[in-house]
Amino acid sequence: MIRKLIDLDQKQVLDFLYREQAFNIFPIGDIESFGFDKDFQRVYADFDIFGNYISIFLRYRNNAIYYSTNEEFNKDYLRIFKEDPFDFLSGKAELFNDIEPYINDFKKDVMYFVEAKTFNNSNKTFPFEIKRLKRKEEAEKLFYLFQKIKEFAPYHSDLDNFISAKLNSINMGVTLYIEDGGKIISSVATTAETTKSAMVVSVGTHPNYRKLGLASSLLEELMKIYLLGKSKSLCLFYDNPEAGSIYKRLGFEYLGMWNIYRKRK
Repeated sequence: MIRKLIDLDQKQVLDFLYREQAFNIFPIGDIESFGFDKDFQRVYADFDIFGNYISIFLRYRNNAIYYSTNEEFNKDYLRIFKEDPFDFLSGKAELFNDIEPYINDFKKDVMYFVEAKTFNNSNKTFPFEIKRLKRKEEAEKLFYLFQKIKEFAPYHSDLDNFISAKLNSINMGVTLYIEDGGKIISSVATTAETTKSAMVVSVGTHPNYRKLGLASSLLEELMKIYLLGKSKSLCLFYDNPEAGSIYKRLGFEYLGMWNIYRKRK
């Protein structure tokens, strides 16, 4: 049986999601931050005959997350997919074998999913100052950096929406950046921060400033903030083997594969 969750469900659904907290950072963070009564977020769950959780589907703005304890997909979710449409869907790769036939209007990206609980500090000196994003002017500079990065540009085409989303996300994570000549040249961020972990996103450097160790230095600073300062783990997904070697060197360990589905325009 699938039903929409309400505030009274919060403890039980979080207990369910925390069983695999790394893979459930997004829904845990969204539920802990926004609950169930916001107009931009809805959470649905499937239960067995004894009332135990089997799976959840969370819709946050135009993003959706699916999670289940097994690979069987309840096709009753398809009605919710239709009535509550989304542009992005993601989750553990092995959970989507039975779902993919019904989302053939989406493009799939397969990513490596890793987690860091320990920190391999390089102790290198670094000539650039690392700053933390807090203001509208900084968010605008970050937008123009993303326009120079081909992996990011398609997802960030509207300046006003980008600034609004970035400033709204400040309470859900940290954005660090490096400037040169008044322009942001490298950045890294976290999102979906929970009581125990956070997701690393938007690791990027301007094409003219690569191979200088900027992203690695930002990640090291981020790991100090979370692993040492907050006693929280960090997770991320990636598809670039070169980046993967950097993450492994810093202390990230492989957990599994992560699928992201983007609606075709």
